[in-house]
Amino acid sequence: MAKAKENIEMMSDLNTAGYESFRQLSDISLKAWNQVMEAQMNTLNTLMNTSMEQLKLVSEAKDYQEVVRGQMDLSRKLGEDLMSKTREAVELSQKTGEEVRGWYESNLATANEKISKVAEKAA
Repeated sequence: MAKAKENIEMMSDLNTAGYESFRQLSDISLKAWNQVMEAQMNTLNTLMNTSMEQLKLVSEAKDYQEVVRGQMDLSRKLGEDLMSKTREAVELSQKTGEEVRGWYESNLATANEKISKVAEKAA
């Protein structure tokens, strides 16, 4: 009877640990998702602002040369902004990858420890 109770307790511990592990991974994923959505909204805002600036430039320019110069300036600024956002996205990917790797290594170590304890009891 004691063996059955130990097995039930072990299964309960494994289920609790599994749930906690899944919750941690879900938190990492949700945080990354929110950061990606925020970055996409910022990029969309940048594109919309650039479009508005282009419309203003075309409507207020005195001649063709001014439009061309203004378009070149807007294009340069937009390119710089998009490069900055690309760097931020790469950093986010790396950071999320490190978090997932840390989560995996931590859970692997915990699993190995529990398996070792079960093996010791069985021996």
